Amino acid sequence: MYKVEHDWLFEKLLGNLNTQRHVMLAAKQGWGIQEYVRELGFQLKEKSPDIHICYVDMRPVYTTTSFLEFFSAALLQKFPEVTSRMEINKQSKDVLKLPALIAKKKKANVAVFLANAHLLHRFRNYGSFLRMLKLHLKNQKNCSFCLYGNNTQAFRDLVKYPGPLSGLGQWHELKHNPVEHRSASIRKLFHDHDKRIGYSTSVQMSFLANNNPFYLKLLAWHALIRTRHTCSVTILENAMNDLIHHFDLHFHKIAESLTQKQLSLLKALIEGNKQLYSKATRVTYQLGTSGHIARIKSSLERKEIIDTRNMEIEFTNPFFREWLRRFFFT
Repeated sequence: MYKVEHDWLFEKLLGNLNTQRHVMLAAKQGWGIQEYVRELGFQLKEKSPDIHICYVDMRPVYTTTSFLEFFSAALLQKFPEVTSRMEINKQSKDVLKLPALIAKKKKANVAVFLANAHLLHRFRNYGSFLRMLKLHLKNQKNCSFCLYGNNTQAFRDLVKYPGPLSGLGQWHELKHNPVEHRSASIRKLFHDHDKRIGYSTSVQMSFLANNNPFYLKLLAWHALIRTRHTCSVTILENAMNDLIHHFDLHFHKIAESLTQKQLSLLKALIEGNKQLYSKATRVTYQLGTSGHIARIKSSLERKEIIDTRNMEIEFTNPFFREWLRRFFFT
């Protein structure tokens, strides 16, 4: 239900980058493309350990000169052991050859991810510079490039024929609705502490915390301190249960303050009923009329127990949801 790795496009992009074929990605603002690409980078590195990844953010870049400076600075910082003895003019177009030089020196492959590439159009005389950029990037050996950003008309004009970047790599507009998760940030947390967590376990952790940054970080740390080498599903469940028990008294007080109708509506949500106003749901959970359901829903929102986002009803505290599901309604 929530595994991005089963997405055919995701697998295709991984294959392209792994075989030094460049890609360009765009999605609507707020879609989550940054996290999507970070997950691409994680899985690319996991499946091909000989690939070294460098991220370059285009947000601070306003001129061709600053682009060359940021591009070279990111690579110099990422690969100091290789570039420390290189004499590099950071304002010269020769810095665009750095990825291939680094790959040759390291005898490995290099993948460069250019974030917020939709902002490249704001350069003065950007057309000639971007055509030169395409020529320098396109045929570098042992290198792959991924340009990604918001799906704006300006970005599409750059990458589609006859735009200056057309032909650099495959163009994809990410229109499908991926499951939002922060598994990449979880895995980085474990990696930074010399520990591991599998992809499916990290996604399950995000799912349990409803992808809420605060609760997810709390759950991740509780799982991290229980992990010696690799975080398992058992460790994740133990961490979740311990957190739920920690808030047990608080959750009991919340439940005691609710009416039977309010609890019935919460139970309907927990059991996956999205059509709250349907006759079947109203009868099964004894919720009364549609007007009564609307009043119950409003009262729970005022108590900040649930919230409606993108037409979906969510628990504001995912730990409270899990406490109800695991202990209160059993």
